[in-house]
Amino acid sequence: MEKFELAIVGGGPAGLTCAYVASKLGVQTIVLERGNSPGTKTVSGGLLYTHVLKHIFPNFWEEGFFERVIERYLLTFLSKDRATSLDFFDTTMSKPPYNAVSVLRSKLDRWLASKAQEAGAFIATGVRVDELLKENGKVVGLKSGSDEIRCDIVVVCDGINSLVSKSSGVLKEWKGRQLGIGVKQVLRLDKNKIEERFLLKERGGVEYTFLGFPEGVEGGGFLYTNYDSLSLGLILNMESVVKQKVEMWKVLEDFKSHPFVSRLVEGAEVEEYSTCLVAEGGLEMVPALYSNGYLLAGSAAGLVLNTGFNLRGMDFAIASGAIAGEVAAQAIKRKEFSSNFLSIYEKKLKESFVLRDLKRYSRYPAFFSNERLYSAYPRLVNEFLHGAYFVDGSDKGHLYDIMKSAMRDKVSAIGVLKDLVEAMRAI
Repeated sequence: MEKFELAIVGGGPAGLTCAYVASKLGVQTIVLERGNSPGTKTVSGGLLYTHVLKHIFPNFWEEGFFERVIERYLLTFLSKDRATSLDFFDTTMSKPPYNAVSVLRSKLDRWLASKAQEAGAFIATGVRVDELLKENGKVVGLKSGSDEIRCDIVVVCDGINSLVSKSSGVLKEWKGRQLGIGVKQVLRLDKNKIEERFLLKERGGVEYTFLGFPEGVEGGGFLYTNYDSLSLGLILNMESVVKQKVEMWKVLEDFKSHPFVSRLVEGAEVEEYSTCLVAEGGLEMVPALYSNGYLLAGSAAGLVLNTGFNLRGMDFAIASGAIAGEVAAQAIKRKEFSSNFLSIYEKKLKESFVLRDLKRYSRYPAFFSNERLYSAYPRLVNEFLHGAYFVDGSDKGHLYDIMKSAMRDKVSAIGVLKDLVEAMRAI
């Protein structure tokens, strides 16, 4: 096949942004996407934190690639038949350029693909890349079946499973502790019902984060509003899932049947269903990001951050893809493809929010492995508030006594103190 200056594996947010930036800088670019078109092989999506877009796509908010503007966030603790929510509403987040928007990847990826094509990138779909092509210790292209695609630089952005990097020995297998298993449904629901049920106006949206379900399993649930659908699912740690013998399809149905969640999704019809892997290891799981003729970006590089309040993957993907496109363009212009020159890529990631934030929250993965976060504390919160609100004329004692009763057989005062210390260290 014809030689290109830059070949990108994967037509997701990282790869398409890389293609857009590099093409704008005059680089002859090809994107190789396994699906029939960008976004067709995934129904994943979520919240896209838009701060990263304004530097690449000015006035992005005027374009229709997103579903709703998120202006309300709820953190909800679930137990068997109870729920307690911390509800945060902020109208300043609904003004351009926004804080976050809900997206469906099929629409987002098509929009990014159109931008990359307008800039001059060529997108080849339905192409499975098998491995990197190497000569004399340098990556010089890609292999797809019996075909070879030669180029000056390869940027791999093929997702968390990154089959290309693994088959070429660039990336080792992740550990179960470092991965989450996500299961999700897109549920069709009338636009007007969504706005009435979730107290929304115009393109306003809401996001729920759930803790305590399934009890004792590390991870949690999510729900966010799209324009005329809901995205509902769970992300559970793989090691915890194996240990607890959880069946993902069943636990999602049980989640939908919870008395609190069922009211949120009542009347909605399943339109799409998917499962996927999610990076959870933080900075510890980030591999070598560059080598001779090669860069790694997006979730293929483990660039995902979970702070408990935010699950950030797409803004990291877009930022790392943009930086990879810039560095690739510089290398091609100077004809410098050595790892020594391409180390600029990691330096720029460290200067950006990507590696800075991963370093800042590097203690979080260890903190989130505390099983009490997913069992004792959600039950404690709900039982305490039940005792505080329920009135039957009996002598329940002071609120302090109600709290002691709620803590019984769940966690000791020393245990709470220890967890608070660990939380402070993580923060």
